[in-house]
Amino acid sequence: MSVFTKTEFDKLSVMYEGDKNRDATSKIRGFLFQDYVTIMCLLQNQVKYVCSEYLEDVDVFFEDGTFEFIQVKYYPKTNPNMKEISTDLYYQYLRLQMLQCTLNATPRLYIHRNLKVEKPTLDEMKTYIELENPLPESVDYSNTIVSATWLRTNVYTANKKEEQKKNLFATMASENSLKEFVEKYGINHKADIAKYKKELMEELAKTYPNPDKDGDKEHWQLILLGLAISYIQRRYELVDSDFEQLRVDKKEFYQYMADSVRTKSDKTIANYLVGVVCEEYGEIINNNDLSDLQTHMLNRIYQNTLQWINIIAQTVDGQYQLVNTFSTDDVSKVATYRGATVDDRCIYMMECKTAFLAFLDYLWKIMLDICQEKVNDETEISAHFEMFDPCHYMDFSVTDYVCLNFPEDKYVNHSIILPSAGGKFKGVKRKIVERMVNISPKPEKWFFENGKITRGKNYYNYSTANVNENPTVADLGEDSFYIECMECIGIDEDEWSVQEACGGCIFSEKCIKEEM
Repeated sequence: MSVFTKTEFDKLSVMYEGDKNRDATSKIRGFLFQDYVTIMCLLQNQVKYVCSEYLEDVDVFFEDGTFEFIQVKYYPKTNPNMKEISTDLYYQYLRLQMLQCTLNATPRLYIHRNLKVEKPTLDEMKTYIELENPLPESVDYSNTIVSATWLRTNVYTANKKEEQKKNLFATMASENSLKEFVEKYGINHKADIAKYKKELMEELAKTYPNPDKDGDKEHWQLILLGLAISYIQRRYELVDSDFEQLRVDKKEFYQYMADSVRTKSDKTIANYLVGVVCEEYGEIINNNDLSDLQTHMLNRIYQNTLQWINIIAQTVDGQYQLVNTFSTDDVSKVATYRGATVDDRCIYMMECKTAFLAFLDYLWKIMLDICQEKVNDETEISAHFEMFDPCHYMDFSVTDYVCLNFPEDKYVNHSIILPSAGGKFKGVKRKIVERMVNISPKPEKWFFENGKITRGKNYYNYSTANVNENPTVADLGEDSFYIECMECIGIDEDEWSVQEACGGCIFSEKCIKEEM
């Protein structure tokens, strides 16, 4: 007989009722790590369901009735607030006891941090819960209905989590429950999130082997990661959801993954790009000393980018739009993309990975700079949600390339982020012009990192000679375009925490490098 009865899930619903109505503070860190943990849990033996963002960051239900409720924390350099984390978990544990839940409740902390943390002792937990009166040895909980009513009346009426915890602990905390909590409390420490991601990708590839025995291992793992991330992320978009909607059934997840990888399709290409987006976001947050606010903002940008890529990359036309933006190939080669087989399109997109990463990095950094101009505190983010969405800066009437229209750029309406030219600037520039010259509208500004430090006004009917004019962006005519060399925008390691004033560089009337 299954331990997961409707009665047990109804008890969890009583708990969720109090959590979803609370004025929760926005999460700052951990979304990517949280997704990794969620997927890794789905790959464990004996798992039945996994929920993300239900009672805790991740809730795992095992076939034997074990219920792990997990807080996922990302603290690579700073100290975690163990009082807040531990009392959050005890709050869940105590409510499960009150509601006489028959599941084997197991509190867990998964933490990414360079230095290990120890779980609190019983005496430390007593200090954490801050009771004004002596802690009773035990508390007699009434039946489930009485407990649910008590919670709604005495705890859920508060709108702040700390107040809810204080109200609960004042009446329901006990020596016995606290002792049991400490005994069950476990910490899973991950010092290297890159290593954890590698382990996850290897486990995915082991569970869902590549049907192409000669296929590229790294590419296959990125496809699987993107596929799994996309499946998990769907639930973040739900509004006023319940357990039935939020839970991921392990058998359904397995079937979804197995069916999706059986044959290559346009979805495979989208999954690959999603995997690349996840990988790049992880690299940025792990290798830069970002503030909490910067990390929060970048996370919003990352989440919205996943949604955009999942949409645009699932059609041949959308893929062509991407390729025509960041490819370094000439017009004839890119023109063959639409008519190519899925296998060939998949290979071509993978060959463009480096160029796609440059596109992502510059788009994200420009957006992050813009957002930092408007948002000074986490509480202000909700008032500017649209600014964290790449689509806010895109002109969707243009379908030949990803056309950007930054409201902050007062001089042009159509711009494009191009791949780095590397050591072949003239050749790459010529190929890009060949592609751009016959599209409409032609981009008026190129965000074009180039080793030749070429900037300023160019003509679409130009020769390959270097620029020899010195006008401003305001002087552009119908058949001309302006190159921003991107020297002012830092996307290397340790540069993401540096805020650039775009209005004074890439959005200015004239490239400031020309004036030096």
